[in-house]
Amino acid sequence: MEINPDNKSAEDTVAEHVRQRKEMKEEWSGRVYDLYGYRKSYKRVPQGKERDRLHKAIKTAWGGELPTVMDSTAGGGSIPFESLRYGFPTIANELNPVASVILKAVLEHPRIESDLSDDIEKWGERINEIARNKLKEYYPTNPGERVLETIWAHKITCPDCGFELPLAGNWWLDKDTGPVRGIAIRPIVDQEDLRADFEIVRIPEDTETSEFNPTSGTISHGKATCLNCDVVIDGEEINSKLQSGDFDYQSMAVRYEQRGERGFRVTNEEEKEAISKAVDRVENDPDLSTFLATEIPDGEKTSEPRRRGIFEWRDMFSPRQLLAHYTYWQAFEESKSEIQSSYSDVEAEAILTFLAIGSDKALDYNSRMSAWDASRPKIGHTFAGSDFAFAWDFAESHLITEDHGYQWVLDSIVEVYEELKELSGEPETPLQIFQGDAANLSLEDESVDVVVLDPPYYSSIMYAELSDFFYVWLKKYLDDIYPTWFLDDVTDKESEAVANPSLFEGIAGEGTSKKELARQKYESRMTDMFDEIHRTLADDGVFTMMFTHKETEAWDTLTTGLIEAGFAISATHPISTETPDRVQQQGRNSAESTILLTSEKRDKQDESASLWDDIRKETKNAAVERVHSLEERDVDFTKVDLILASFGPTLQVFTENYPVVNSQGEEVRPEAALDEAREAVLDYLTEKYLNKEVRDVDQDSRWYLLSWFVFGAKKFPFDEANRLAIGVGTDIAKLKDERRMWRKSQDNIILRPHGDRVQSINKDPDTRSGRKPVNPDSLSFSTDLDKVHAAMHIYDVRGATEAWNWMSDRNCDSDPAFKATLEALLRVLPQNHGDWELARNLAAGETGELLNLDLNAEIFEKDDEREEIQGTLKDFSSSR
Repeated sequence: MEINPDNKSAEDTVAEHVRQRKEMKEEWSGRVYDLYGYRKSYKRVPQGKERDRLHKAIKTAWGGELPTVMDSTAGGGSIPFESLRYGFPTIANELNPVASVILKAVLEHPRIESDLSDDIEKWGERINEIARNKLKEYYPTNPGERVLETIWAHKITCPDCGFELPLAGNWWLDKDTGPVRGIAIRPIVDQEDLRADFEIVRIPEDTETSEFNPTSGTISHGKATCLNCDVVIDGEEINSKLQSGDFDYQSMAVRYEQRGERGFRVTNEEEKEAISKAVDRVENDPDLSTFLATEIPDGEKTSEPRRRGIFEWRDMFSPRQLLAHYTYWQAFEESKSEIQSSYSDVEAEAILTFLAIGSDKALDYNSRMSAWDASRPKIGHTFAGSDFAFAWDFAESHLITEDHGYQWVLDSIVEVYEELKELSGEPETPLQIFQGDAANLSLEDESVDVVVLDPPYYSSIMYAELSDFFYVWLKKYLDDIYPTWFLDDVTDKESEAVANPSLFEGIAGEGTSKKELARQKYESRMTDMFDEIHRTLADDGVFTMMFTHKETEAWDTLTTGLIEAGFAISATHPISTETPDRVQQQGRNSAESTILLTSEKRDKQDESASLWDDIRKETKNAAVERVHSLEERDVDFTKVDLILASFGPTLQVFTENYPVVNSQGEEVRPEAALDEAREAVLDYLTEKYLNKEVRDVDQDSRWYLLSWFVFGAKKFPFDEANRLAIGVGTDIAKLKDERRMWRKSQDNIILRPHGDRVQSINKDPDTRSGRKPVNPDSLSFSTDLDKVHAAMHIYDVRGATEAWNWMSDRNCDSDPAFKATLEALLRVLPQNHGDWELARNLAAGETGELLNLDLNAEIFEKDDEREEIQGTLKDFSSSR
């Protein structure tokens, strides 16, 4: 891997050296290379004697030949790219044509003997010149000025007063971090013409936030407030206007550069006239008026843009954006035949592919979804997340601007090509690229030795739905270059291996939900893929699959597919890939490691059924043993990671004993083994790292405490929360509706703090919120958590003395469950959580003398006062 530190001491292993240097990273101010003593391994190509030695060892293990490596769901190609770099014969397959084009660019084109970087740049500049000449009348500039972006807002008419209302989430253009200051655009209400004009202001030089707060725009949570009459316009009415086309766009400001300095100004009259000219062109040009009028299919992710009136792919762009992208495509087409006549077929294909990918990148940074990021400041890209997030106010990149827009994209793809050219390994290494269904590969039986797969992740990402945004444009650019790849209007959703409930709209019936049908389809598609891997894999071959999904349902489905295809899990390896503090800063739970599941072909000759009761204990023991072995390593795994890591050996036991039946002879799914693993690991971790008295608190409070303990964040998947509730013997719905311990956010739950649950002691009982279940005046409480949360509230609003009296009246000092709950909260809550501060004050302040908790002092130290990061097991062990 080319990890060869030049500053490693002789007595340390490479692993020890890397761990030591990682601990020094926070304090290091120099180059990363100087800290670790080696370049990033992915930027070093294995070669020379080291690669020869590697190949010799591998050939010995594989009967004298280098094994052929296949990734049948290759995506953007990182797995086959690494395989090529190490010199292994490589096969890559991908169903999605967008990813397949990228595979060509990543794996094949950089390995062409000739260096095409200058050629890609030359033809890109030719395309840019042609497009600039055709577009310059639509993008006027002031003398000596370069306009970089225009900031836009969607605009509707107020139904009450007729005011032309710009819909903006905020008015910031350039916002400093820290104190509230920066540059903003302030709307000025023209009551006579019922419209908004704008001016650029500096905060606080020109105006204080008390007079004008740029953070408060006209629309929030889908509802808008009219600047003229203050009427609130309901979200349904706004969506209705968008869907019927009863809206417009309003250009508010531009960012420009002059003599090396960047600034903002309002859109001038000449620019407004040019924008109107662009609109007229799009509406009246016969080709443009129907260009890209391909319907956006209704789907899991595309429902959001459709709700906002974006029904065709052309609607993803404002008129001038569409005109610009169309003109660059025309310039590409104008240059295509000359490129093809000037180069060999493979060279022309490479040049055209890279140029088309560059244009796709320009699309990503220039659509109605490209929000303005005032914190940088810069234009955001369409896919800031794995969805189509609608932007009420958006930014348009001026593609024709010199050294900006398209030129920036061109420079970027040339740089990428050059880097791939340098890193892609020996050109003679055998490579095959296929575009098609992973369940139907054009390969001979047993022709592959190694399969390495990063599979589609159940319901996490709707790859096909999202990639249609690029597909419809690549079809314009490259349908004649890859004639069999772009036959359909949009990508294939039916053959895709994801759990997409939207495909079953109107099909689901009583007793069978869309979600269940989607799960069944995913399992069927994965089984088909695994069947094909089984067919093409040599009998002594190895199949290693990456998996990071947190939900047991996904693991169950994946494992069932493996088993039904004839595989048995033979090894599992957890790899730490993220740092815990990154996840906690996001405020939500996430797996921080990748689990590698290694499988081999299973001998089906003797598959007599195993009794679940006979192997249940073995699955538990395997889970706990794996966790114990990981704890002995000098690596920090979160609780979620440890549970996921335990799934591997559990499934290994399960698949070795497949098929498994219960005492009634009914089939037992892998899910049952996974639940056993979770329960066993959870009991083990609770016993070892939490106060043992937690086992004696009521089951509802225990669920709340264990949720924080296991997931380390307030937000995590509902399915996992429900499994945890079942495990402790309570009902997830009761915890929400009666206890108000959590609230729902899409498919996740969010744990509630004490402030969401306890009624205000400072209000008259008749005026208190009935939605909050905890009455602080009570002498007895439904749960132990209610009592602790009530005590927190008293301390927070009345102070230590009142809290002392309150707890004394309720015998908290002699209530072991109260003290166990309070201590557990100190151990499981992130220290930046307000409830942790209150728990610390109750336990260690004046009231601490009353409670007399026997706690190690380290539990009260703030994160910045100790080396460990909250959320890893080291914290819990150090405070025991």
